[in-house]
Amino acid sequence: MKKILPFFLFLLCILDCFSQFSKTHYIPPLISVDGLANDQYLYISTPSLTAVNFKIIANNGNVVNGVVSSTNPYFYYIATGSNTQLFAPPNNNGIVSGRGYVIEAEDLIYVSVRVNAGLAQNGQYSHAGGLVSKGNSALGTTFRLGAMLNPLYDETLLNFASIMATENNTKITISNIQNGTQLLDGTVISGPISVTLNKNESYVLALKNYNDAQPVSNSSKMIGALVQSDKSVVVNSGSFGGSNSTVMTNQGRASVPAGRDVGFDQIVSLEKTGKEYIFIKGLGTDELERVLLVAHYNNTDVFLNGSSSSYKTLNSGEYVVIDGSQFDNGSLYVKTSANVFAYQSIGGTIQPANQNMFFVPPINCATPNTVDNIPQIQSIGSNTFNGFLNIVTESGATVSLNNSPITESPIAIQGTADFVRYNIPNLSGNIAVKSTKQIYVSYFGTNGAATYGGYYSGFDLKPEIVSGKITLDNSSCIPNVSLKINTLSSYDTFQWYKDDVLIVGETKNSYTPTQPGFYQVRGSISGCVTNIFSDKIPVSECPINQDNDLVNDNIDIDYDNDGITNCTESYGDLPINISNPLLGLVKVGAYSNSFTGEITNPLPVVAPVSGSADGSFITHIASGKGASTSYSLKFTNPINLRLEYSSTANTDELLNPDAEYIINSDINKTFTVLNPDNQLLIDTNYDGIYESGVKEFSSFEIRFRLNGNVPLPAGTGTFKFQSYQTQSFKITHKNLVDTAANKSAFKLVATCVPKDTDGDGIPDQLDLDSDNDGIPDLIESQIQPKPLSNTDANLDGLDDIFVLSASPLDTDQDGIPNYLDLDSDNDGIYDLVESGSNAPDANRDGVIDTMDFGTNGLSNSLETSPDNGILKYTVLDSDNDGIKNYTELDSDDDGCNDVIEAGFTDPDFDGQLGKAPVIVDSFGIVTSRTDGYTAPNGNYIIATPIIITKQPENQTICELEKAIFSVESNADSFQWQFSTDGGTIWNALTENTVYTGTKTNALTIQKTSNTMNGYQYRVLLNRINNACGLTSANSVTLKILALPVLNSPVTIVQCDDDTDGISNFNITEKNSFVSANASNETFSYYTTLAGANTKDVTALISNPLAFTSNNKSIWTRVENSNGCFSVAQLNLVVSTTQIDPAFKRLFTVCDDSVENISADTDGIATFDFSSVTKEIEAMLPSASINYSIKYYANEIDAFAETNAIPNPSNYRNSTPNQQNIWIRVDSNLDNACFGIGPFITLKVNAKPNIDINIDKSDDGLVCSNLPTFYIKLDAGIIGNIPASTYTYVWSKNGSIIPGETNETLDVNEEGKYTVEVFTKDETSCSRTRTITVTASDIAHLDSVSISDLSDFNTVEVNVSGTGNYEYSIDDPNGSFQDSNYFENVRAGIHELYINDKNKCGKISKTIAVLGIPKFFTPNNDGHNDYWNIQGADDVFNTGAKILIFDRYGKLIKQILASGNGWDGTYTGSPMPADDYWYTIKLEDGREVKGHFSLKR
Repeated sequence: MKKILPFFLFLLCILDCFSQFSKTHYIPPLISVDGLANDQYLYISTPSLTAVNFKIIANNGNVVNGVVSSTNPYFYYIATGSNTQLFAPPNNNGIVSGRGYVIEAEDLIYVSVRVNAGLAQNGQYSHAGGLVSKGNSALGTTFRLGAMLNPLYDETLLNFASIMATENNTKITISNIQNGTQLLDGTVISGPISVTLNKNESYVLALKNYNDAQPVSNSSKMIGALVQSDKSVVVNSGSFGGSNSTVMTNQGRASVPAGRDVGFDQIVSLEKTGKEYIFIKGLGTDELERVLLVAHYNNTDVFLNGSSSSYKTLNSGEYVVIDGSQFDNGSLYVKTSANVFAYQSIGGTIQPANQNMFFVPPINCATPNTVDNIPQIQSIGSNTFNGFLNIVTESGATVSLNNSPITESPIAIQGTADFVRYNIPNLSGNIAVKSTKQIYVSYFGTNGAATYGGYYSGFDLKPEIVSGKITLDNSSCIPNVSLKINTLSSYDTFQWYKDDVLIVGETKNSYTPTQPGFYQVRGSISGCVTNIFSDKIPVSECPINQDNDLVNDNIDIDYDNDGITNCTESYGDLPINISNPLLGLVKVGAYSNSFTGEITNPLPVVAPVSGSADGSFITHIASGKGASTSYSLKFTNPINLRLEYSSTANTDELLNPDAEYIINSDINKTFTVLNPDNQLLIDTNYDGIYESGVKEFSSFEIRFRLNGNVPLPAGTGTFKFQSYQTQSFKITHKNLVDTAANKSAFKLVATCVPKDTDGDGIPDQLDLDSDNDGIPDLIESQIQPKPLSNTDANLDGLDDIFVLSASPLDTDQDGIPNYLDLDSDNDGIYDLVESGSNAPDANRDGVIDTMDFGTNGLSNSLETSPDNGILKYTVLDSDNDGIKNYTELDSDDDGCNDVIEAGFTDPDFDGQLGKAPVIVDSFGIVTSRTDGYTAPNGNYIIATPIIITKQPENQTICELEKAIFSVESNADSFQWQFSTDGGTIWNALTENTVYTGTKTNALTIQKTSNTMNGYQYRVLLNRINNACGLTSANSVTLKILALPVLNSPVTIVQCDDDTDGISNFNITEKNSFVSANASNETFSYYTTLAGANTKDVTALISNPLAFTSNNKSIWTRVENSNGCFSVAQLNLVVSTTQIDPAFKRLFTVCDDSVENISADTDGIATFDFSSVTKEIEAMLPSASINYSIKYYANEIDAFAETNAIPNPSNYRNSTPNQQNIWIRVDSNLDNACFGIGPFITLKVNAKPNIDINIDKSDDGLVCSNLPTFYIKLDAGIIGNIPASTYTYVWSKNGSIIPGETNETLDVNEEGKYTVEVFTKDETSCSRTRTITVTASDIAHLDSVSISDLSDFNTVEVNVSGTGNYEYSIDDPNGSFQDSNYFENVRAGIHELYINDKNKCGKISKTIAVLGIPKFFTPNNDGHNDYWNIQGADDVFNTGAKILIFDRYGKLIKQILASGNGWDGTYTGSPMPADDYWYTIKLEDGREVKGHFSLKR
């Protein structure tokens, strides 16, 4: 169903013939033995050439929307497996919730289910099945179940039925199942099964076979079972899997059933079955081709192929199975004396693994002549079949297939001359069949492995109605609707009715109604049925939509599209006082509307309707289905109404699933139901099917129920019913159960009760100009008016340019919203005047002097034509800023408010008339005024603005500098002012030595001082014809910044290392002497004073850390964080070094290493030269505390006094191998240099260049079992260095080996060997090499564990020893394995080898593995001529005894394991080919028994 159905009218379709063709389809869940079901699909088709919308509604709540047409069937993949939305959990029996589907469409559709099953290892499916939904024809209350017979014991067979409820509290009884029958969950039947289901719940009945030796299989005891319900249900019945075959086949040594398949269908209720059937044979054997007839009435006679003799007489619940031998020329004609349920099983081939079963319709003269269409007859998903059609039609009919006539001759049907049949194979694609007379179409598909199919016609039902529109862009309501009979209908004469009155002359198959009312059609089929009436269908006019927006007025919250909600423009909602249900009055303000009430209840109850003053009321109905209470109200005047759920109610008054309801308005008006949370089920087609998911629906009659299984808690209802300008309201409450009375609580509200503020006879909610000021409310509701977007995303009637939660615009915030305010900005000028409409207002009350407001409330004089709502003038916006003059305090945007320019008073300059706070009347006119509301001076819309294009800006100036403030403006005159107290008092400036330009656009302060810090300045501007003047927007501030405080001059002394009077200076070293704040200031250095003051780059010293100079003066420029600067003088003095140039010290060490930092081959080592400090101190002329002695890695650092070596007692050289260290001595008093020079040399001697064997690659190995085997170790000298370059000391396990001082050493014992290698220089640097020698050994065999006499013999070898061993059987030089465990060792005598991988030797051992041959062939060909155990010889198992017996236990032969064995003879004669048994007694005490085969 459509989510939103504004209204509906109808296309009438008669489904007497083929209820598969329906708008609503129910699919109860299936059930399968575990693992059998695979992929599952829904196939949906329709004859409609135009697209049909539909919903697939899973009973777990998920919804899939789709579209289908004649040329584009829809295929929906469900899932795969035995536990899906379609399949109830395996091995489950009982109530199932949330499984199965309901499919709802806007027009008639076919729906079928198709399933693949039995997925084999080759990827093919061995089974398939399906059902054809019977649509509304599936609904019923009395059913008889059928299935395959399942005559053989096979636990994979399963018969089942699934019963889905379509209403809450549906009581179901299943009977006529033999006591003792076992259900799938283990329940044993001992009587009828009774359950209660809620809407869309299902009961699954499932039975398997058991090996119970009963003459009738357990699963087949379901056949004939009676299903009865008190409300309509839908039933599936059949087998998954199942079989009619008794054929067995050999599988190994066992005999098993030859095959199975699946067969199931949706069935119909008793009243839709019949007494005449025609069955068409499939492709199977007589055993597979079976007809199953189930009787419902006693003494039901069955007649075959026209015979007058009864073939079988059945009583209620009995069934007869008619096999294929009774078919005559491929058909079987059956007549019965009473209605029966008919099932047919067919074969896709002659194999029992290829069967199917479906439900068969009876012969019915009302059956249509068309099936259009069967979608993709050859397919279930990707599984393909060969499609077949069986067609039965009346004799003499012309039949076409996909619009092409069938040229084959029809086949006669034995027993009746009225019908013929066709069989059409090899079909694929979409199939449509048409006949000139009634037709019955079944189909099946087979692919040699699986078969599926069903019927696409049959079953009688009264007409079903669907919606139809004259054009696609109209709503389905008068005048946009046409009523039609579906073209597939068999009806050929018609008569239309309105309100039970015949419409004269309307006898065609279509009718276009012009008046609302209840319509139906009477149809007849010539020679078949007459005077069949459709349901009565309410046909409504389209709901009123006065503003022609996207929403009808029932639910439109803004009738006149002015952006102000109806309830805002009214007295609001008013609950209807129905404390007296029969008489009342709706009154508020000037509004008054009386009503009378009427209560109708055919079955009287106490207080059928009781009401309250707050609009809530309770309806009460007696017990019994159909019991009802109706409550109607008639109002004197039309009224807007809303029915909603009560916020409070007693438990027995809650909306509940045991009742249904009808809401009515005037027949020429409508109610619209809003159901956003799907709390209600609504019957939009008036077919008795209450649909889920209908969010909106309109009609003068709405039928609904609660969507749920439990009562709806009070206060939680989100649904509501709304009507616009109806004079009547009626609610009918009906009981759905027999056992209890029923109550429900609702609330009735008069919505947005109208008021007329301007008294023009048009309610504000419909009035385009509610205050008659000539400005439409649409404009007055917006700050910057813009046209409607004509979009309404949430479809509430409020255009999307507006926000629902926003209050009406009240620009002057005086409590009167603009749309009712005659002076919306309180500037003393009426909105009527400021609008620019020039409408007459002689009495100057702000209202147009006319009463000609038409029907829309807007003066006709202002419209381009009366009541079209289009202004013939443009509301003024003088400054074009998007804000209209009537809400703008400065309409011309010249900086001078309208109230002043109009000539009125505004002492506080807030733009509103008079002094704040202003007082207004109910029309928004200022009453606390001294003037205003007379003809205004026109200057308020003539702009003479003073424009400042650039405001004055704050100035931040260093002390003593010049400061300038300026403004850019079109003003004619200027006056600068200043304030010394933060802007409280302002004084005008006059010209003097400090200030100049005081009456110009630029003020200059010639010389600043600290006393001016924080002064503020502004400028007053004036322009001719501007009454207001202007002060600069910014009062700007003067900020004075302080200068750096310096010491000057400062002297810097540097040592001269070569007595030339020139040295390198670090001129930054005295920064802290220059300024106490040096760390926070920036220093730069110049060769001239002028350069320092002007930052002359030509005088800038670019290398202050190493400035080369003789004795001279330079200057430093010091800038602080403010950017202000001062200059100081630096005097440079060169001093000769005081350290003896001949003073030199050498330090020598061996290369060393630091982990992860330095290797002992990089020429870097650790030195301690701290002793030099004492030597230097001894040279100084006075106490050492007056000097600092520092060490540097290079000359540059020494002169710059940067990067001093912090710890001379632990220093690693930075230059490899050899490095000079510079010494600098400075005075601690004034940092003057005393001495400098490279007086220390560091030298690193290298260690021997050898491989110390870190990677262990030179480790050695000796054999413990070979004492004469030696290996040679060496010192690992790298390169071509002679061995005599170094000396050597060898050690073993930490002890020096006496006398071993050569480069090499021969060893035959394991141990840890080291050799320390020394250089021969003065430092004797050494490096140590370590070599580990390990010992290996030949293996020592401890044991061999053998597991034999099996198909998988194993051998496990257990050894000890220090070696690394590998193993082999029968191959001393071939492939060895690391594992000591052998698998799959063949029986016999073997040689076992164990080898040391370290080449210390190999050992071997002979082993025996016993085995027993499974057969022998004594035919003297030299192969397998004797039978004996394997793994025995003269040494092993020689004493084993073997006894051989025939299958009867007779001893045939006794042999020894050491002999040849048995030759297959007994007393010299050959024994026959057969199995023989043996007993073997082994020497180790084991005894073995088994059998083997003798083959000839």
